[in-house]
Amino acid sequence: MKTFIKYLICSGMFLLAACAKEIEITTPDFEVSTTSATYKKGTPVLFTFKGNPELIAVYTGEVGKDYAYKDGRITDITALNLVLSSSVTTEAGTGSPQTGMFSLLVSTDFNGDYTSFSSVQAATWTDITNRLTKQEAATTTTITAATPTSGIDLTDLRVEGKPLYIAFRHNIREQSVYGTWRSWRFQAFSFTATGSSGVQVLGNMATTAFRVVQKNPEITSRTIATTTTLTLQHADVAVNPGAAAIPTQNWIISQAFRNVNRIDFGPDLSIAIQGGTSSVEKKDYTYTFAAAGQYKVYFVAANVSLSDRKEVVRSLDITITD
Repeated sequence: MKTFIKYLICSGMFLLAACAKEIEITTPDFEVSTTSATYKKGTPVLFTFKGNPELIAVYTGEVGKDYAYKDGRITDITALNLVLSSSVTTEAGTGSPQTGMFSLLVSTDFNGDYTSFSSVQAATWTDITNRLTKQEAATTTTITAATPTSGIDLTDLRVEGKPLYIAFRHNIREQSVYGTWRSWRFQAFSFTATGSSGVQVLGNMATTAFRVVQKNPEITSRTIATTTTLTLQHADVAVNPGAAAIPTQNWIISQAFRNVNRIDFGPDLSIAIQGGTSSVEKKDYTYTFAAAGQYKVYFVAANVSLSDRKEVVRSLDITITD
């Protein structure tokens, strides 16, 4: 029996040793070259390989495929810009149109509770209505640009580590005292950020989640937010006459914009060229650059096992001309 146990132990040790030897991998032998360092845009670049690694991948040096950002690409934001169009109409009623009804506001401390008007009131809101080209005096019913051609600069309103909310406020007072109501409609909402990676769209009409918050939800307000239009419109007095005597507020508030100081795009990704075994071994690779520029092209070659990975990195400087 002891002899049998010794046999099992020895057999197990032999198998472990054999497995360990089996999964041992070596650093791949790999080199890459081209016939030239300069190519014209749209001309295929031929990369020639030497060696036989199991895996080969390439970072072309283009945005999103840059080896320098393989662990993550974070872009600092240098400017925030808001663009929108609007129309305003005066509703039926007695007296002159009310003033001070519309405000464009931003906040960095709203708690995000759209179900509570008290939460909206508790937040600090900065009034930026005066940054609009078309403000209270506008009476046209045609949708026109509500901002300067370049848009509204909101860069100065952001706070490090806090999100930014954009709100449209409709302040309604008694018709019999302050005059008739006005209604606003906004379209073409676009909120963008500019950084080292260019202009990034943070939100537009289709992608921004807008919520309506009412001070008096029992009054049937016609304020609504869709993927094409934001409408600030009070109750229909023909349906609800009592609404004409009730002062109230209706808000349309955006989602929290959290990328107003920097944007984390995550890691840049490589293009897989070869994977698996030598049966799919490649001796060359062709790539075409779409834009002129200077590119640092990195090739990563690796041999891998379940428990280990050994790799080499080779780079080439490629110039693409027009």
